Amino acid sequence: MIEPGLNTTNKLQIMTKARFLFFILIAFSATLRAQSVDSLIGKWKFYDIYDKTGLDTPTLKLVKEYFGEMTLYFKYNKHYKTFLMNKNEEGMWNLNTTTKKVRLFLNKGNVYDLSILELKGDRLVITMGEGSFVLTRTTICDDDNIEEELPKLKTVSVTTAQIAKKWFLKRREVPGRSEAQVKMVSKLIKGAYAQFKHGGEYEAQSLTVTESGTWAFGPDNRSIIVSIANQQRIWNIKSVTSTELVLISGYSDEIWKFSTKN
Repeated sequence: MIEPGLNTTNKLQIMTKARFLFFILIAFSATLRAQSVDSLIGKWKFYDIYDKTGLDTPTLKLVKEYFGEMTLYFKYNKHYKTFLMNKNEEGMWNLNTTTKKVRLFLNKGNVYDLSILELKGDRLVITMGEGSFVLTRTTICDDDNIEEELPKLKTVSVTTAQIAKKWFLKRREVPGRSEAQVKMVSKLIKGAYAQFKHGGEYEAQSLTVTESGTWAFGPDNRSIIVSIANQQRIWNIKSVTSTELVLISGYSDEIWKFSTKN
C-alpha cells in the first residue's frame, strides 16, 4: 500500500520499483525451473539402494538383481528411455518443479510418477513405487538417440453418453501375437469388463481382480485417462457405436475391443 501524502512522482517511482521487483522474481523463478530441468537431462544408471533400513542381505541382493541394470535417459525434446528388469520402454516425460515429480508417459499407454529426492551434479536420487534408488550419470550411446516410430493414430471424438457404460472385453490384439494366441487369451479373459460411470468413477474386473479409480477425457474427448491409485493409463478412442468400443493402448498398435454384451 502506498502511504498517504506522497506526491504523484514518488508514487510512480514506488510503483515502477514494485513492478521491476515483481518481474525480477518471475525471471528468477523461471531460471530455477530451467536449471532443474537442465540438471535432469542426460542418461542415468543404477548405483545403489538409497535407504537400506530393514533390508537383510538376501533382500538387498534380490533388489540389486532386479534393478542393477536400470537406466533412465531424459532428452531435451521431452522423449525418454528406460531399461528396467530386462525391458526397454520409452515415451514422453515432464517435470513438475514444484512437486519434484517426473511424469513418464509410456508409448504403450501407462503413466508413472517418479519423485526426485536429490538432484545434484552427477547424482540423482529417485523414488519409484516403494523403493528409492541412487543413480549416477553415464555415457550416452548412439542407440539411445534412436526413437521408436509411433503409429499415426486415427481417433474419434466422443461424448460421455457414448462412453459411460459397462464394456466387456472381447478381444485384445497385441502386435506379434498369432490369431491362435489372441483367441486363447480371449477365452481366458471372458467376463472381464471396464465400466466408465457417470461422474468420473471407474471400475474394472479381470479374472478375480477388481480395480476402481477415476476416469476423464483427454484433449478433444479423443482419449480416456484412467487413474487407479498412483498410476494412470491412456486409451485413445479408435471407434465407438451404441454396442461396441475399440480402444488403442497409448500410442501403440495394441487394440482392445469391447462390447456391451457379455
